[in-house]
Amino acid sequence: MLEDQPVHPMYGRYSLRDWHLVNDSVREILTAPELTKTVAQVTGADSLVLWRSKLFEKFPGDGAIDWHQEYGYFDGEEVGGHRPALYPFNPAGQWDWTMWMALTDVSEDDGVMEFVTGSQQTAYPKRMVKLTESGAYVDPRNRVRTREDLLQRAANNSLLLDIDTRRVFEGIDTDAHSVDELFGVLDKHLDSLLAVVTEPFELAPGATKTTPMKAGEYVIFTERCMHRSRASLPGAKMRLALNARYTLGDTWVYPQRATHDTFDGSNLDIRDHQCVQVHGDSFNPLNTYL
Repeated sequence: MLEDQPVHPMYGRYSLRDWHLVNDSVREILTAPELTKTVAQVTGADSLVLWRSKLFEKFPGDGAIDWHQEYGYFDGEEVGGHRPALYPFNPAGQWDWTMWMALTDVSEDDGVMEFVTGSQQTAYPKRMVKLTESGAYVDPRNRVRTREDLLQRAANNSLLLDIDTRRVFEGIDTDAHSVDELFGVLDKHLDSLLAVVTEPFELAPGATKTTPMKAGEYVIFTERCMHRSRASLPGAKMRLALNARYTLGDTWVYPQRATHDTFDGSNLDIRDHQCVQVHGDSFNPLNTYL
């Protein structure tokens, strides 16, 4: 998927999201009984659905994905979106959890995941900034070297995760510009987008925990826990990971479809999206299921 950049059959463009809905091998991993049983035990949930997954790549030299927490709505704020993906039956409780699985060995140098222990009990202040100043922004200069590669990736939306770049270079004579000049055009476009970041906060000594892993190991956590992935040091290995997001069976997934709004906060057309029942027998009838 990373090398060939195929069009996602469900979304009509390149995306690293939700391949479990169209690829049997990915779905078998994320719905494996030994895995979903563990998720149910950790969360204490009577019923669960798998509603989202994502493949993550991190190249040597890529910067950190900065500290962030998510209170379960997944509206795309980190990339400038504002469309909540989940409508919980009980907003006062917890309704969404992430399973993050290493597909390659991950050492302390390879962009390891890090958590602030106990932080799920506090909602940290946030503010809006230019997208390029947010912790979710990964500068594509680290992996794109030629003008042709830049233009191709921009056209098929494989340049920046969750950012629609198909029209960035419309009306520009790209042959008359160097790759550095075209990156300048891209930067100007990205600076026009706003994203949310966590305000700086104090960390007590020993307040964080990193999670080095072997390929196939995983961590389950509530998105309310403050977390980040550290920078990948020069000379580190490429890091590949797969995450899955599970929510309570009574959660309404993508409620905006009821008003015929078929785009989510990450600019994907989710009209054909489906949930996967993985635990229990009580599920929201407003959802569609695989």
